[in-house]
Amino acid sequence: MGCSIRAAAVIESGLIISVGQASGPELHTTLEQKKPALNHCGADSPFRLENEQAYQAWRARKLARRAQVDQARVFALDSEGRLPHSACDALRDQLEAFNFVLFEADPGEFDKNAFVELNRQFGLCDPDANLGADADRVTALRVVEASDARAQYIPYTNRAMNWHTDGYYNPPERRINAFALYCVSPAWRGGGNYLFDHEMMYLLIRDQAPNLLEALMQDDLMHIPANLQGKQVIRPEESGPVFSLQANSAALNMRYTSRPHNIVWKSDQRSQRALNLVREILLDGEALIDISLQAGQGMVCNNILHGRHAFQDDEKHSARLVLRIRYRDAIDLAEGLCAGKSN
Repeated sequence: MGCSIRAAAVIESGLIISVGQASGPELHTTLEQKKPALNHCGADSPFRLENEQAYQAWRARKLARRAQVDQARVFALDSEGRLPHSACDALRDQLEAFNFVLFEADPGEFDKNAFVELNRQFGLCDPDANLGADADRVTALRVVEASDARAQYIPYTNRAMNWHTDGYYNPPERRINAFALYCVSPAWRGGGNYLFDHEMMYLLIRDQAPNLLEALMQDDLMHIPANLQGKQVIRPEESGPVFSLQANSAALNMRYTSRPHNIVWKSDQRSQRALNLVREILLDGEALIDISLQAGQGMVCNNILHGRHAFQDDEKHSARLVLRIRYRDAIDLAEGLCAGKSN
């Protein structure tokens, strides 16, 4: 039984990757009062607050896998831009540990169509349309001219992007559960990404302050005003939680942004304490990972927290160009590369 949408409201082959080193009156809401909010979830879900045994088993497995797996591993694609079936077990381990996979293709042979087909090997078949995407729902992230309407959005500039998950402003029926990046050409200087597994964020919060988790699952915790261009509504206003569970599984989804503008957070004390803990964990950087994709390299991930460093292009070199696809479905190797292969 799955969970309803409203429930719990390298350095290798040129890829550079590193791990970061990382008041008020007592709240009266008890853990017992919070349990009903999660009771729509499957009985064995580790994200049910009452299911401590399942959580501890999941936690132990997650941390053990992270200690065993090389986060810097880059999976090489074959001459057709595909992953071999022999990689199934390693891919599962990588995703369980970090919720992302790095890959490398032949830049001269790998194109947009190959990118889409590669993502299908991860079970990703439901791409989301967004303002900058083309007819195939692929977005070319590059610096655009000031006269371009997209120039008002940070992804189309060379500015840094703070911590966020993709599509945090989408309505529930268009929730983003995964996305993929492919680097056609890197920036001359800067432009790398930093990552933080959203499951690790949940784990650290549950370890430190489980009483604040329900605050992060409130349906009215974050409010995003409508995107208005003149008199036209580009996107209506939306509200939702930070943590929720995917509609047909017990998998975790996170919606978050560190941007100070165009977002209104719930202002009660408990909500603010929970949000401050998220910020403190991100600042501490215990589970932060930096990557810098080179030409021909990419990443497929569940919708983890991420950001981008500022960058500079140089007229003597190709400008930074990264392809991105957002997906409403989550990674499911059993529906792709590993179909018919038991765990």
